[in-house]
Amino acid sequence: MTPPDLTLDVRSLPAPEPLEHCLEALADLAPGQRLHMLIDREPYPLYTLLDRDGFQHCCTFEETHFQVTIWYDAK
Repeated sequence: MTPPDLTLDVRSLPAPEPLEHCLEALADLAPGQRLHMLIDREPYPLYTLLDRDGFQHCCTFEETHFQVTIWYDAK
């Protein structure tokens, strides 16, 4: 059974705290689980780290913030 998705709200935190919190949450991500990060700005530096570590991601703008959904695709 897949654990429920996680939501991480890092809006209004100064850099580099959103990145640090995200990486901590990803270390505990279970197979099949997704992380939904809510953030004030698009986290471009994060994308390089996600690609390097084999994570997939999708970013959408939600009127007042970005939502970045991250998951691990172990093909």
